[in-house]
Amino acid sequence: MSLDDDRTPRRGVAPMLLIVAGVLSILGALALVIVLVLPAVTGRPTTATATAIATPALTAPPSAREQGARFVAEGECVAIEGTAQEPLLNIISCGPGGYQVLRRFDGTIDADNRCKPVVGYEYNFSYDSALDSLDFVLCLKQLR
Repeated sequence: MSLDDDRTPRRGVAPMLLIVAGVLSILGALALVIVLVLPAVTGRPTTATATAIATPALTAPPSAREQGARFVAEGECVAIEGTAQEPLLNIISCGPGGYQVLRRFDGTIDADNRCKPVVGYEYNFSYDSALDSLDFVLCLKQLR
């Protein structure tokens, strides 16, 4: 056997490059997770996000009185504004010119049949929501 006849297998450069590329890919993915996901989990914005997002002014949610007919109860009064096609009811203090809610029926829009037996009923208002459980009918009497 001569010195030039070395039968030891030589490893090529290709497997080493694959290992280095794999390690760099894993490190890159880990860095991406740290930059994008960690701030969302901890609730702390990144510097770029903090400068790009303006802080909205804190306001209280509207009260039931400001939300109108959806939250009016029996015995309360409403003012009717808007048009005949799109009336807008606002809860008001009871007095002349207002309409008192004699009865309220939730989950229906059948105003004629619901209000007919209500004593003192003069007008009705029905709200037809896309979600039937939010439908309601108001039986009203105008205060003079």
